[in-house]
Amino acid sequence: MADIWVMGTTMQAGRSGPLVRADAITHLIASTEKVTASRLGSEDVITLVHRDSVGHGYDGSHDVPDDFHVALLHALTEARGKAQGSAEDLVLFPDLDDNRKWQWSIIQISELWSG
Repeated sequence: MADIWVMGTTMQAGRSGPLVRADAITHLIASTEKVTASRLGSEDVITLVHRDSVGHGYDGSHDVPDDFHVALLHALTEARGKAQGSAEDLVLFPDLDDNRKWQWSIIQISELWSG
């Protein structure tokens, strides 16, 4: 089965966000400003979503839904179903849909980098 990764956001134009393997996340915290993730007991924290992020259609100051961490878990369940029998890793990333609402998109790693 393929691995599932979550791409965090970036605050700098022209840079992609950090990647964290989904099964390494054991702790999520959400607010209308951001969603952060860590491994329980670890002091390392990664920002997965920030309302003022750049890229992926963000244009700043879009409050993050306060339950967006729960939406991540729902998307992760969907991604696990897609990963069954797949050799290609999947990436979840926060995005704004056509209505400028936050969503978690699921793509194959080859869509991010063609090598």
